[in-house]
Amino acid sequence: MVRKPARGSAVNRPSHGTSGYPPDIGAQATFGKLLRAHRERRGLSLAQLATRVHFNRGHISKIETDKRTPSVAFAEACDRVLNTGTTFTSIATALEAAARHRPAWIVPAQLPPAKRHFMGRRDCLEQLTRRLQDDGQSLAVPVAVIDGPTGVGKTALAVQWAHQAVSDGRFADGQLFVSLGGPEPGTAADPFDVLEDLLRAVGVPADRVPADLDQRSATFRSYLHGREMLLVLDGAVDARQILPLLPGSAGCAVVVTSRSRLPGLLSRVDAVTVPLTELCRPEAAKLIRAMIGDARADADPAAVTALAERCGHLPLALVLAAEHIVNRRHRSAAPLTAELRLESARLDPAEGDVTLHDPVGTGAPHRALDEQSARLFRLLGMTPGPVTGAAATAAATAGVGQDEAVRLLVGLASAHLVGHQDERHHLMQDLLRAYAADLVRQLGGEAPGATTRRRTADPAFTATPPALSTLSALSALVA
Repeated sequence: MVRKPARGSAVNRPSHGTSGYPPDIGAQATFGKLLRAHRERRGLSLAQLATRVHFNRGHISKIETDKRTPSVAFAEACDRVLNTGTTFTSIATALEAAARHRPAWIVPAQLPPAKRHFMGRRDCLEQLTRRLQDDGQSLAVPVAVIDGPTGVGKTALAVQWAHQAVSDGRFADGQLFVSLGGPEPGTAADPFDVLEDLLRAVGVPADRVPADLDQRSATFRSYLHGREMLLVLDGAVDARQILPLLPGSAGCAVVVTSRSRLPGLLSRVDAVTVPLTELCRPEAAKLIRAMIGDARADADPAAVTALAERCGHLPLALVLAAEHIVNRRHRSAAPLTAELRLESARLDPAEGDVTLHDPVGTGAPHRALDEQSARLFRLLGMTPGPVTGAAATAAATAGVGQDEAVRLLVGLASAHLVGHQDERHHLMQDLLRAYAADLVRQLGGEAPGATTRRRTADPAFTATPPALSTLSALSALVA
């Protein structure tokens, strides 16, 4: 039986003096101690060595302290920069060969495919990299939360960044992807069940999965300890769903996507938020062009621009619109653009491969809006213009006091159903406004200030999607 050596241990070391060992380092020194001795002998700081070998400073620091096993590629770079022949390459090659015999670890690679036509988001990608890269200085697990409204592309951003990080050589011990939606539309996955799937994914036999939530969480942290793992948690509902799933080892990183801002998570794990909004106008038009082709786009460029506007610059709405054009074999974007000018138009999902969903129903968090918030959302859809006004306007619209109106607006903003223009005024995106107005029509009309006894089983917030207008449907794909 071949035993795995300790991280950075002396394996197949050349004899003392044959490969330029510093005089104060013996032949049984670990890879990390040997590297530090050679680096200091040449008067190089960690940052200087990192620049020359093109590896992260934190990564090198963990290798020097024997907290991370060196790769052969890293060893070859060190030999080249430090002029040590094949000293480091020989050690790393032996360590890699010994590690192949460990039977208890499965390297998961669960990331969904990246989007072919991923557009924009450069600032967000850079922010994720800054937050989630391992600088070797912190003992905390880096966590980033991507939050935004339905259809804005939260999952696409998380997956795009994850694939790029793996391509850059990070998270070599595996990547786990978890959908936190429940078994039924509008429900949330139980962390107890999610942990069973995660433990099975990293090689824990079914009969060794603990029967207690805390024990499952501890076992998961134990399996990930000392490894470089990425965990993508997609569609989180609240902080309580996330906390049992977090690793405890600083070599790991976590990306969470959510329609909510997940209050309570940031203070518990020092997470950073990456708020996501719609694409800018040129990027939205460019995405449509990429999907329908240059010939269709050039046939009527103005229609492409208008279509992007009608879709609210939301990536998944743009994708659905482009697919509609291609499937219907339109020669340009003009026919669909004209159709979208009619709020009574309907898009039949049975004619294509894409299923339409209610933007705040199917797949929405199980914690539905309360009765007053749901009612205010509907009523705001009937107010003219994009600006919903201050709390006084909302109070008059819903027939409540100003303090209550502030509370309701904060809740709607947290659910990304309204946005902030400034401290006193809120905005409602055109597609959501059209959807809210459509709900009022379905319910037979509802005058501002009128009372209602409808509960949260209101069609606006149940799992059964109403008959949406095309405007609403295009905004309704789940991010």
